[in-house]
Amino acid sequence: MGFSNIFTRFVTGAREKDARSGKSFYKIYRLRIRNYFGIFAENPNITDPMRKTTLLLLILLAGNVLAQGGKEPAFRMIPSHPRLLLLAGEEDSLRKKAEGNEFLKRVHHWILAESEKMLRAPDLAYRVIGKRMLSVSREAFEQIYYLSYSYRMTGDERFARRAAEVIRTVCAFRDWHPSHFLDAAEMTAAVAIGYDWLYDRLDESTRELACRSILEKGLRQSFPETASDPRNCQWLKKKNNWNCVCNTGMAFGAIATWEKHPELSARILGRSVELVRDVALKEYLPDGNYPEGYSYWNYGTGFAVMLIDAYEKATGLPFGAEENHGFMRTPEYVLQMTAQQMSCFAYSDCPTSVGCSYPMFWFARRLNDPSLLWGEAEKIRYMNARGQEEKMFGIRYLPSLMLWAPADCLARHMEAPSELLYVGQGPTPVALMRNRWGGPDEIFVGLKGGSCSTNHAHMDNGSFVMYTGTRQWATDLGRQDYHSLERHGVTLGDRSQHSSRWAAFRLGNRSHNLITFADSLQRVDAKAGIDSYGEEPGFRYAVSDLTAVNGGAVASYRRGIAIVDDSYVVVRDEIVNTDRTMPLRWAMVTPAEAEITDTCTIRLTQDGETLYMKVEGSGFRLGTWSTAPPRHYDAPNPGTVLVGFTAEAAPDARLNYTVYLIPEKANANFLNGIPALSQWGKPCENDRKPYEPDNR
Repeated sequence: MGFSNIFTRFVTGAREKDARSGKSFYKIYRLRIRNYFGIFAENPNITDPMRKTTLLLLILLAGNVLAQGGKEPAFRMIPSHPRLLLLAGEEDSLRKKAEGNEFLKRVHHWILAESEKMLRAPDLAYRVIGKRMLSVSREAFEQIYYLSYSYRMTGDERFARRAAEVIRTVCAFRDWHPSHFLDAAEMTAAVAIGYDWLYDRLDESTRELACRSILEKGLRQSFPETASDPRNCQWLKKKNNWNCVCNTGMAFGAIATWEKHPELSARILGRSVELVRDVALKEYLPDGNYPEGYSYWNYGTGFAVMLIDAYEKATGLPFGAEENHGFMRTPEYVLQMTAQQMSCFAYSDCPTSVGCSYPMFWFARRLNDPSLLWGEAEKIRYMNARGQEEKMFGIRYLPSLMLWAPADCLARHMEAPSELLYVGQGPTPVALMRNRWGGPDEIFVGLKGGSCSTNHAHMDNGSFVMYTGTRQWATDLGRQDYHSLERHGVTLGDRSQHSSRWAAFRLGNRSHNLITFADSLQRVDAKAGIDSYGEEPGFRYAVSDLTAVNGGAVASYRRGIAIVDDSYVVVRDEIVNTDRTMPLRWAMVTPAEAEITDTCTIRLTQDGETLYMKVEGSGFRLGTWSTAPPRHYDAPNPGTVLVGFTAEAAPDARLNYTVYLIPEKANANFLNGIPALSQWGKPCENDRKPYEPDNR
């Protein structure tokens, strides 16, 4: 054994042990000195001078390593394939898990059935739509992941052959469109999974093609010095979902092809872990809510946990996710964000309907908390009742759910969550509250703070939603397809004050549940928080100061929202005007039919149910406004209308508006006398009189 090999084994082994065990480096060093002297003592070919020299050099080398703090852990990669996510020999336990759990059996058979369809699917083609080839990369990801899973679980050669064909097809592309690096990242991850999972099944030419493509079209494109255009690497500085997706794609490529270029792969893997763990995951602090909203939580968090899982399995080293308490709380945020009928609080660029939140299965297993899957169980019940499996299972990452799900997940009745109020601060503060979990009498309310400058943000700071059971009374129009806007010159990536982004109807403040002052935009350089919140008997609430985000249009503006007596909702706005007259509009998007029944009441009806909107305040006039697209590129908003009121604040006026949202069957005995926001949280004992809905 040469000295260099001895030193390498000593230092590498000590560092690895340190990272895994948390033991002091000194103790590990001392043990290794003793072990290596044992090797020398047993070997008659090693002379005394060699022993003495080796001891001296080991001591000196260890001192140098200790002086550097051992900051760069050496990766000990699993030598054989497969090493990504599902290791060799783990198929049997996965089959048993699928056979022993009715839900997982359905998921498993769904993947197999979709893989059968993929056998006959047309070959993928290089196709760029606007700025993106992302749809092609995602289709490749789904096909390769599904087909590779199906082969490993069944041994059916048809799946392996088709996956190999898809790999050869996409590797023949001239590039993986690195100018929009999400495209290259997802394609790299896709080919890496196929290369790794089917390694022994692929012929040599396909392996070489895949390995070369991962290197040239993926990994080298992630470094400014080797990329076809250094500007393509700007994602390296981002904190948003790009960080998690791109770094995971590169890490998958590095792990899959490790033996071909170990130094480069180690560099990439170390970079990916550092950027995700120390940059991206800090966006979840302090409470777990995700800055970009519900759907991008699925995207960014999904790739983050795939990286964590892959890294820990391939290296045996801890990722360190548990050190971030915000990240480990984030499943609570997703659970609280989910409403009935597979819907959610759709702020930012989020669709109004949702499907499977597959990272929740990773958190449920990691935290040993099956109750986190209560929302997923509710989605499944909804899906089963309507035969809409596609809504739940139609995701390209579905095999990951099979890998992560606890063996007994959703196998027994789960108690509903107990927490009825959730508040998350951070870049996009949000308050979520209920009167109960589930059932036709559930009231769900969300209030959003934040900043328009956040990635994917709309001008919706201070907006709210209100649902009862499966009925959405105050809702959000949701996102609009990016390409439909970009092809007309809308610069979605520009979130400056005068960006064309804010001219899009669904993205600006005029289509959200807000007060708009003088028909002006919110300020992108300001932020609103959740300033107070709490739970008192019969009163669950949150309050936000919206003065700054409205650009000083008025001297002061605060909004509070509360569930009162577990029966109805109150939205209270308190405004202090400046020395000039200020027109304003209070608006709420609803899918209900609206009828103004008197000077202070609007009756909302949908599907045989009724909700009364009653306004208290001075100088207002009720109204309704169309949600029809104001510009040719705006998406239609059928079945919705804006309801609310207009008013004019006189100079230096103090205006207080209280809007009651009262389900017809609510036990709303007392409605007047909601106190000032400064008093919220205190017992409300003002003189209050019964409200009698206008049933004419």
